[in-house]
Amino acid sequence: MYADNFLKGGFVGIGWREISEDLGPIKTREQLYSVVRRYFPDIQSAILLSNYVNEIHRFLFEIQPNDHVIIPSTEADLLSYGVVDAGTPYYDPSGEDGCPLRHRRPVTWAAEPIRLDDFTTPFRDSIRTLLDVPAHTRMRSLLTVFMVEHKAEFIRAIGRPEMAASAQPTARMESHRIVLEQLMQLTPPEFERLVVQLLDALGFEDWERTEHHGMLRDVFDAYGDITLSFPARIRLHARFHRGNLGARVGADAVRELRQFIPFGGHGLYITTADFQPAAAAAAGEEGFARISLINGHQLADLIARHWTHLPGELRDRLSLEQALVRN
Repeated sequence: MYADNFLKGGFVGIGWREISEDLGPIKTREQLYSVVRRYFPDIQSAILLSNYVNEIHRFLFEIQPNDHVIIPSTEADLLSYGVVDAGTPYYDPSGEDGCPLRHRRPVTWAAEPIRLDDFTTPFRDSIRTLLDVPAHTRMRSLLTVFMVEHKAEFIRAIGRPEMAASAQPTARMESHRIVLEQLMQLTPPEFERLVVQLLDALGFEDWERTEHHGMLRDVFDAYGDITLSFPARIRLHARFHRGNLGARVGADAVRELRQFIPFGGHGLYITTADFQPAAAAAAGEEGFARISLINGHQLADLIARHWTHLPGELRDRLSLEQALVRN
C-alpha cells in the first residue's frame, strides 16, 4: 500500500515503527538482538523474538547493492521493480512524506512497471502478498522480505538477457547437490531431528507430530501454528519427504497431503526431490487448501539460512560447513 511512496521517494522500507533509531550502524545479528529486546521487552517467546530479528536482519544484510527489488501493486496486475543503490540502510524520523515505514534502503526504480500477465502462474504465485491474507499461496509470502523464485524469468522480462545465464551459478547448484547428498546419508532419527530444528527455525508454535498413512516412505508430518508479525496465526500442516535425488513428486502425492489439512489451514510440502509440473498445478487448485512446495534446492537454501541454529553435533554429522560458507 506504500508503493507510491517508495517510487516517489526512491527507497524501499519496512515497518517496525516501535524501533525509533537508525539501524544502519548495526554490524552483527547479536547487536540486532539487543536492539529488538530493548524495544520489545514484553516478548516472552524466543521463537517470536527470533522471527523479528530474522525479518530485520534480512532487510539490513541479505539485500545487497545492485540487487533487484520488486513490489506487487495493490491491484496485483503490475510489478514495480528497481535496483538497490550503494547507500546503507537508514532511518527517516520525520515522516513528512506520509509513509510510516521509516527503516529504509535507497532504490533506483524503473520508469515503467511490468504487467504480471507477462509472467507464468508459478511466478505470480511466488510473489503473492498479505494484501489478502486467505489468498497467500507461498510460505515466503508470510515474510516482509523474501527471495523470489524464477529469477531467470524475471531477468528476461526486464530485458537483461545477459544476466539470465548467471541467475543460478554452477557453484550454487553444486553446493545444493552436496547438501542433499548428505541429507540422504542421515539415519531416520537424525533426519527427524533435523526436521524438528527446521520447524523451530521456521517459527512453528505448539506443533505436534502427526501420523503419515500415505503412499510415500521416509516422511515426517507435523501440524502447528505460525505467528505473523501482525499478529495473526496461520494453521499449517507440513510434510517433510526424503525422496530420491532426481525423482519428481507427482500431483497425487500433493493432493494426498491436502486431506490432512484442516479447514482454513495451509499446507507445506518439503522434499529433497523435485516436483512435476502437475504437482505445482495441484498445489494451487482453486477451491482447496493452498499448499506451498519447496523442492530439494530450496530445502538446501533453507538449511543454509538456518545453519547456525542447528545443534553442533548435527552440523558435524552433516559435514557441510565448507560448502555452505563458500556458497
